Amino acid sequence: MWRKKFTLTRAELYKKVWATPLRKLAPEYGLSDVGLGKLCRRHNIPLPSAGYWTRIQFGQKPECASLPPATDLGADVIEILPSEPHQNQQSETKEKIEYPKIEVAVDREIVHPIALRFQRLLSRSRTDERGVLLAKEEIVPLKIASESLPRVLRICDVLFSALEQKEHTISWPKPYNTALEIIINDEKIRLSVSEALKRKEKPLSQSSSHLWKEWEYTPTGDLKLTLNAPEFSWISKTWKDGKRQRLETFMGEIVVECERTAQAIKQDRQKRIEDERRRIEEHRRQAQEAARQAEYDRKAKVVQKFAQDRRESKLIKRFARELQTASDVAEVAPELKQDLQKMIDWSLEHADYVDPLTDLSWMIGQFKKQSWYGGF
Repeated sequence: MWRKKFTLTRAELYKKVWATPLRKLAPEYGLSDVGLGKLCRRHNIPLPSAGYWTRIQFGQKPECASLPPATDLGADVIEILPSEPHQNQQSETKEKIEYPKIEVAVDREIVHPIALRFQRLLSRSRTDERGVLLAKEEIVPLKIASESLPRVLRICDVLFSALEQKEHTISWPKPYNTALEIIINDEKIRLSVSEALKRKEKPLSQSSSHLWKEWEYTPTGDLKLTLNAPEFSWISKTWKDGKRQRLETFMGEIVVECERTAQAIKQDRQKRIEDERRRIEEHRRQAQEAARQAEYDRKAKVVQKFAQDRRESKLIKRFARELQTASDVAEVAPELKQDLQKMIDWSLEHADYVDPLTDLSWMIGQFKKQSWYGGF
């Protein structure tokens, strides 16, 4: 029912198509190998030749074609929207779901307030160069020609009435400068109806000074209805006129798919919330682990410094004792012996000052200082 959009750079896609055959790579993006090949050619990404993968199978290492620069500014980023499911997949899905039958009478009277607003805003509206009706300042989700307006009004009238019978809300508040939204279980879905146009190049007149092509457009009467979610760009569903079925035959399916789309939005929103909760929890866990490691490293440095000071204190005391022994044995003048004793006394005092064991409370305080978790 909904399609996820993939975003990657030309360089990333280039590496993938030269590492994996298109027939295996394309399903990852919801495309066929032909569709992925067309996408690569549109973005000027070279593709492996037919014999490239055969040479790979035989253990050879053929050269890869280099990636040329992008032809257009901003074309370095590629967005891939998977194609709609194949017809056989769609039929299998439809067989599992029972869609109510909702008819759209040709002579139906327009009664729904929003359909009547459409009628008032567009019945006497001007058209653009393509023949599409334009509203003045209102955001009208209809891009159609005037000939298709009565039919679109009947479709909207039936659809809106059916949705409201199921206690869903159609929101389009005045002054109608915000998008129309279908609200189901507090989730918002946007609706739009457009008409296919035929484009034909205008003949170049002798008096025309334009150097670019000019086109003329002809409305076809073929309609397309689209549902999408404003917050989730990859959630989208479309119905359109075909050779066998017209848009009116899909009314029951559209009503059900509106509800399923709202359910998909809610599930995706809940998944986002859960993913964000996990991300925050992981970030908190990593921060705590980093804080624990930082505190452990700090305490290790403190203990190492205590050990170094203890060794230095022992070394100074041993030196002072050896100096005392040398002073007692050696014949030294009395005045020098006094200076030597002063040196010995100072060394012993300095050794006690350096020795962390002389003040255990201070040493423990330094060890516990800035502890984030208290204690050892």
